[in-house]
This record gives sequence, C-alpha cells and structure tokens, in this order.
Amino acid sequence: MASSLPPGAAMPAAFPHPSSNPPSPGRPPLDHQPNSQASQASTAFQSVQSYPNDADSPPGTPRQKLLGVPSDHSLSRDNSRAESPHVQYATYPEEKKTWMTTPPVKDDGELKPWVPYPLRPWFWITFVIVLVAAAIGLEVALHFSKKNNGWKTNSSITTDSNVLHYVYTLPPVAVAAIVTAMWTWTDFEIKKMQPYVDLVHGDSPPHRSLLLDYTRSNNFFVWTRATRNKHYLVALASLMVVLSLAFQPLAAALLDVRSTWWELPPMDLANLKHLGLNQNQEFSDLTGYASASVLYDIPSPPFVMNQYTVAPFQIPTDIQVNGTVLYANTTAMKFDPGCQPLKVNMTQTGVGEWLNSISFGSCSLTWQVEREADFLFGTNATVCNPQQPPQFSPIAFWFFNYVPTAQASATICQPTFELFDVNIQFDLASQNVTSVREIRPFTSSSNFSSAAGNITGEPLNGRAYNGIEFNLTEPVDPFVAARRQALQIQMAASVFQQARESPAGLSASFDQNVFVGLSTKVYLNYLTLMASTVYFVSPPSTELNTVQARTVMDRVFLSDTAVHLLATAMLLLAFFSIIIQFFHRQDRRSLKLRHEPGTIASAVSIGGQTEMGALLARVDAGKSDDKEIVKVLGEKRFRIDPQTMKIVMEGEDGYEFARSPGFRRSVFNIGGRGGDGVSGSRLSRRFSAWGGRGGAGESEGENRLPKSPKSPLNPGTPRNPERSPGNVV
Repeated sequence: MASSLPPGAAMPAAFPHPSSNPPSPGRPPLDHQPNSQASQASTAFQSVQSYPNDADSPPGTPRQKLLGVPSDHSLSRDNSRAESPHVQYATYPEEKKTWMTTPPVKDDGELKPWVPYPLRPWFWITFVIVLVAAAIGLEVALHFSKKNNGWKTNSSITTDSNVLHYVYTLPPVAVAAIVTAMWTWTDFEIKKMQPYVDLVHGDSPPHRSLLLDYTRSNNFFVWTRATRNKHYLVALASLMVVLSLAFQPLAAALLDVRSTWWELPPMDLANLKHLGLNQNQEFSDLTGYASASVLYDIPSPPFVMNQYTVAPFQIPTDIQVNGTVLYANTTAMKFDPGCQPLKVNMTQTGVGEWLNSISFGSCSLTWQVEREADFLFGTNATVCNPQQPPQFSPIAFWFFNYVPTAQASATICQPTFELFDVNIQFDLASQNVTSVREIRPFTSSSNFSSAAGNITGEPLNGRAYNGIEFNLTEPVDPFVAARRQALQIQMAASVFQQARESPAGLSASFDQNVFVGLSTKVYLNYLTLMASTVYFVSPPSTELNTVQARTVMDRVFLSDTAVHLLATAMLLLAFFSIIIQFFHRQDRRSLKLRHEPGTIASAVSIGGQTEMGALLARVDAGKSDDKEIVKVLGEKRFRIDPQTMKIVMEGEDGYEFARSPGFRRSVFNIGGRGGDGVSGSRLSRRFSAWGGRGGAGESEGENRLPKSPKSPLNPGTPRNPERSPGNVV
C-alpha cells in the first residue's frame, strides 16, 4: 500500500472509537515515530478524537477529521485498522530544507572544551599576581636600597672581566625574559584562536576568519591590522607584547654597583701617646725634616697637620686601606709661631764688618757679621728683661747680603700653643690626618688628661719651647751643644734655601720681606714635629679610644629610573592582561573546541566534510596561489555551529540556525536564546510539538498549530473502493 501512494501523500489517518482512551496530547519522542516511507515523505496527521455526539471537529484544528470519512469508521480499542472501503489522502507542502544538516555532538559531561594554557584562569591569574607582586617588590626593594645605602657585594663581582659579574647581573634579565615569554605565549594563543572566535560569532567574511593568520605578522605592526579588522583584543595584546620587550633592558639596568661611603662598626683602639711633658733635655734634630717638607713638599708625618699635633693611636691593619678614613675624638695641640718682621739697625764697624741689632718688646738681639761670604744667616734666641729661661725666649731669623749692597732682614718668632678636644679624620692610605675639628678647649676633665698637668702647670705653665735652646746645666755635654748649634744653623739654612729658589730670587727677597713667610712656614713645621716627641708621652697603662671607620665600598644599588619604569610597565601589563583575559573569555564562551587548532588534522575535522571544504577542494593546491583561494571564497560568510563545531557556509543547510548569542544578549535576553550558546530558534525547531517549523525567535517548546491538510481529491469525489482498509494508519 505504501508503494502505491501518490507523491506528497500521507498514509490515511485512522480515527479512534469514542469509547477508547484518547492519545496523549503531547508530542511523542522523535525516536518513536514510525520509520516508514510515509513518515519520510511528510508528517502523518495523527491522534484526533471525536467531539461529543460525533460532531465533526472544526477545520484547521488538531482534532479535525479527514474529509469524507464516516464517523462510524473508527479504530478499535486494540488500535486495529478500521475497515473502510474509502480512503482519503492528505498532502502537505514539500519541505525545501531540513531543520538540521548534522546531528549535534552528544555532550557526555566528561569532555571539556579545549582552551590554551595561557587563557586558563589558573595561568593568567597567577601571571597577574606575579606581575603585581614583582612591581610592588621592586618599589619596596628600592626603598630599602636607599635606606640601607645599598647591599654588600663581593669585590670580584664588580669586575666586568670576572665571571661572577655576569652571575649576579643575569638573574633579573632571565626573570624578565620569562615574563616576556609568558605574555608572548598568551598573545600567540589569542591570535591563533581569533579566526575561530570570529567564526563562532557568525557572518564572518573570509579575510577575518578562514584567511586570517595574525601569528605570522610582525608584532610591531600586527596591531594596526587587527584594529582595521575590529579585533581590538588582538591589537591590545600585541601592544602589550611590544611593551613587554622593554622588560629585559630595564631589568639589565636594575642593579647598579657604586663606590659608596660606608660606615664600619666602631673599633676600640689603644692610644699610643697622650698629653704629657717629656723631661728629656735633648730635642731631636728635626730641622732637616722640616726643611725638606718645605723644600720638596714632603707630606707631614702621621698625626701632624698644619698647626695641629694630634695624640697618636693604634692604626688598624685588618680592614681595607684604600679609601678608608678613621674618625676619632682625641686631643691635639695647636701651635702659632708668632712670626713678624723687624727693622734691622745696621752699623758698619769696618771693611765688610757690620753690627746689626733688633728690638722686640723687652727682648733684643745683637749680632755682628764679617764678609766671609756674600750671604750670611742664622737663628738665635733673644735676650729678654726681666730674664727668662732661654728655651722660652723669642727667636730671630736673620739674613745678611753683601750683593749688590749690604742688606739685612730679621724675623722675630714667639711660639705659643693651645690644647683642644678635637675630632679628626685620619686617612688610612696616606697615614695622614686630613681634617681637624675643634670641639672644645682641653681641660683637666677631658679624656686622656691624666699626664697633662706638667704642661698646663709646672714646669711649663702653658709656655712653648722655642726649640733651639735647651735648659742646660754645667758642664755642658759637648754633643748636646753641637746639636743645639746644628739646629740653629739648619733652621735658617732652610729659609735661605727657599728664598734663593723663589721666583723673586735671593736679592729681591730682602726688598719684599719674603723671609717672613718662609720663616713662618719652616718654623711651624718644626714646632709641630717637635711637639710629638716633647709634649706627648706613652700612657702608663692601656687607654682605649673608640674609633669609627668609614671606607669606600662597592655596594649594589637599585636604579631609581629603571625600577620606576619597570614597575609601571608591569602594572600596565597586569591591568590590561585582566581586561584582555576577561573580554576574551566572553568572546569565546560559545567556542567549544574539542582539540587544539592549528594542525592539518584539526582543520580537516572542522571544515573538511562541509560545503566549505567542497568549495576549497576545487582549488588545485599544486598550481594555485593565495589569490585563487581568495577568489573561490569570494564574498561568502561563514560561521561555526556551536553544537557541532563545524564550519557552515552562508547558503548551506543549517547556516541560519548556527547562531551564537552576543555578550549582552546572552546575559539579558535568555528567554530567546539557549543557555549554552545554542540559539532559541534552534531549540524551538528541535522540540516543536507539532508540524510547524521552528524559526528564529521562537521560544523553546512553543506549541504551534498544524497546518490544514491539503487533499488531492475534490469534495464529492467517490473514494476508491479498491484500497484496502488494512492500509489505513
């Protein structure tokens, strides 16, 4: 019977007996529909029940009877076919398109969509946390770098030729390279997925999907192309790659080794001498050293500087010498030679003989010269009234010249000293005092004053030795007398030697009073040198002096500029990374890839068995270029079916149903869309209860009334008595 049906006709409908149970008004499951040629050709109109009193149902309703069928021909309770000699056939318009081209992928609840590692929450959240923590850590480290004046480092590390130099400079660069690589990986995955994201949004032209490959473009220029395609997340991610390229040079500039003035822990050092009078009557002959220091600019010995002679202390040997300065509070003597010029009274007593005299307060000096040489000089103590010990008397430097005429010059010097508590700076490399700062005058309550009484009191009473006269007793030791004479001659000889080597010359020195300045300089050097042996003595027991040492040390600092720039760049990358990841997650929410894209196998699985694949199959890969592919694809539009993850081409069956919700529509228009990204129109078509087609905009489960059946027989046409009632459905 089925083989004799006319085209477009359905099997005749059978009517149940009024007493039989009516069928369920709902639609039976799809997999329980009859698998027959009639069901494949058109939909059989089933399940109607009689109105009361066997009245005909209104036409165009679900309970409409087939025209021309008597009401007493109904189905029995056991659903047996009605015995009717006449059969009426119903026809429906032929469907032009099927509602689904490819069966949906069954979601068994175990498989998860494939997402690249850099786009997974655990990855990018960790990445952002690391960036923010690193930026904050850099700023905190910079604060402590300034507060602690850098960090100690090995001296070998600071040498560019040493391997350790590269060991400590490479870690920041390596960390920056890892951060850059992580974001470059993220950017690559975003670019690789962009064609699929565009396809799943729907209506994607070839140049934004099938022909798109951002991964092969230069990162410095790809963002402009992405902007033109309105792929703003790709453009922003590419700009962040360019920003991350600055991480490595900035990291290389983070650490800066500087020679820093560093304070070492305090040290307790023993005093070698303290203030006290040396009762030895013999002064050491220091005039030669004083003369040499003036003539040849020889630096002063340790603990002597200009007018000051400082109490010496032990010099440490277990610390770095170069660049190390010791700071100590100690005692010092400050000398003033008290030199000034005097007019010489010259009286010629004979040929080449002159009697010279000077007067200074209650003191005077007379000396006579004979022309044994053109230039004569000497140093003598003056005679004072009332009489005072010669070792405390003022001294006179006198000079006499016969060329071109007889000339005489005299300088009187009356030395004095003061005692001070001082703070000194002692350079360990040069072994010299470089600075003396007076704190207060020295008193009996000052530190290290136990032996200073014989200087401030008897026998000195604060007076200074002149250094060229001794308190000698008879008989005079001839060796001591010879030393005294040598001191007097050598002192004046030093001044004479300097005057002769001065720019003015020896003769002009008499006219310009050059001898005053030279005498002052030589005599002051002599007094300070003599003081270290005359006015300082060794302590009877160990005296400790707390000394603070500071040295020039290589220390590692953080560069302010590099830290601020790198921290800012990291925070910018972290901020825009959050934005990119959040919006990209929304963009790809309907993309349910089951495997990693990018391989040939993946491409074939997505688009190989589609009309797009058939379209591209026309291109001869061995003889055609990219232009041929572009020409074949033309102006067509493409999208990915979010259920099957197959590429569907515009005009292909199912294209209009492969829709994915936009961001706002998926959130605010849930009633018209499927919750999992499948459009409401598709669900309406799948679960429509009766013969109507689900279309775009239909809600899920919407009941649509069936269309009125079309009969191939005109009304009044006699029914075919030859058709068997057994064929009625």
